[in-house]
Amino acid sequence: MRLDSLALVAGALIVLCAQVVLAPNIAIFSAMPNFCLAYALVVAITRPANNSTLVLAFLLGLAYDLLGHGPVGITAFLLVLAAFAISRVFTVLDNDSVFMPVLILLVATFLIEILYAVFMVSFGASTDVVDAFVYRALPCTLYDCAAGLLLYPLALKFLSASPRSPGASSLPSSMHVSLTSDKNLGTLGGKKRRH
Repeated sequence: MRLDSLALVAGALIVLCAQVVLAPNIAIFSAMPNFCLAYALVVAITRPANNSTLVLAFLLGLAYDLLGHGPVGITAFLLVLAAFAISRVFTVLDNDSVFMPVLILLVATFLIEILYAVFMVSFGASTDVVDAFVYRALPCTLYDCAAGLLLYPLALKFLSASPRSPGASSLPSSMHVSLTSDKNLGTLGGKKRRH
């Protein structure tokens, strides 16, 4: 097993333990953080071209459904859908800044929690629509985003294929200029420059 896959599995096990032990103890009213959701989305952002993120999202969603009170399969479906969408969106919108991953994480978390509330109301697990959105979806979104913001730097350090270092250039690789050959210095647009 490769080192990055080992880190991925170890992170998933730590997140599952935190979901079982820590999350119920820091719940506020009916809002409980979903560490499985946050970890799956952060992995989809840090490893966008890897298909193992979809498997991880499904397994974490299924584990969350089996640990929770709702119908089995809703979170697994939503996490796989979100992981796929995030990995595709992030490959297009990545500009090597912290803003885009945080924005993508925030929007995806909000949409997942809203869709989860819609599923819960439609399956009859929650009777009041306003309560499902106001007292569950919005606070859980804030909780999940906070968990994602805590997990994102760790995922960059341990899971990213090409870790971003603070001193690295923020320019995309297509904009880097290489001046390794002296013969290129004397030409401009393919024509010889006059000195």
